[in-house]
Amino acid sequence: MIPEQAKDRAKALLNVIETMYEIQITNLEEVIEAIIEKTRDEQEILTICTSLNSWVAMNVLVGEVEIPLEVVNELAGKIMEL
Repeated sequence: MIPEQAKDRAKALLNVIETMYEIQITNLEEVIEAIIEKTRDEQEILTICTSLNSWVAMNVLVGEVEIPLEVVNELAGKIMEL
């Protein structure tokens, strides 16, 4: 996937998370960049965003949310090891 497509894919998946939990990810662009720095593979992006979805659900976040980049990098790193 070219960088722009990967960015669009990650953004669309993160927007679904925002909609599902009625939150606004305040550092959306930084999260997207962290994801596409690790991979541009569509399936891996989906897996990372699915993991972030679970993280949001388990942390019962509301309103404006900043996802720690450490969380994004840790999840992405573990997924890339698979």
